[in-house]
Amino acid sequence: MTAPAYRARVAALLAYVTESHLIGAHVAPVRADSPWDIWWVCYRAQTPAPDLGLRVWAHPGACGRCFDTATALTQAGPVRHPDSLTQSPCTCLVDWAKLMRAAGGDTDWPPLRTSVAMVKPGGDAPAVLQALSRDHLVTAVTTRTLTATDARRLYPDAYGAEYVARQDDYLTSSPVTVYALLLNGDAARNPKDLKLGIRAQLADGDVLRNHLHMPDSPGDALCDLAHLISENTRDDLYGRYDRVAAEHRIARYRDCLDFG
Repeated sequence: MTAPAYRARVAALLAYVTESHLIGAHVAPVRADSPWDIWWVCYRAQTPAPDLGLRVWAHPGACGRCFDTATALTQAGPVRHPDSLTQSPCTCLVDWAKLMRAAGGDTDWPPLRTSVAMVKPGGDAPAVLQALSRDHLVTAVTTRTLTATDARRLYPDAYGAEYVARQDDYLTSSPVTVYALLLNGDAARNPKDLKLGIRAQLADGDVLRNHLHMPDSPGDALCDLAHLISENTRDDLYGRYDRVAAEHRIARYRDCLDFG
């Protein structure tokens, strides 16, 4: 069996603090594998660590320079990207980003109905809408033009100057269409299969131009919905359809984390 990707544990931390924040629950101090895990969570949520109630212990062997840099980026809003630094960050950052982008097995997430789908520039929005609305409820739609800052927030662990430049150029090239979703059935547990199925139906594309961005995990879904549509839409859908099982999901996320 393929081991879960490194990213899954960091995504569990994002889900843990995001849902705890939404329901006003206490967030316990977490021991992270890398200081950049904490930065990624705060940057995805665009919320400083103190506002998330996120207190961090340095994992034994963690790079002191990275810990200081990541902490400085996350202590006040807006949470900043390492690109904003006047001094180049430690090479540990690229090593961490490669771990985040590495392949791994699927994660058995607890089901979350609230989600979002973004049709990328040049994508077939009517075909994506038809595929989504066949089994799931589209509750809102908006069209917007992304900025480079938006692209960073969607993919903060993208690495390599050439790749990042191509990603920015593509994602900001024309308007995107965004759908707020209520997922049903297996898709609420594993939205990745729904995303890959729609991409397969539409066939053409590459690693960038593949029609559809759709988050694979609960924390990513909640952050992307707030980012791409609005916090009000996110809070309304979550409160109506997912709040009732929040404690169960939070307990599952905690099982993945190290509280020392």
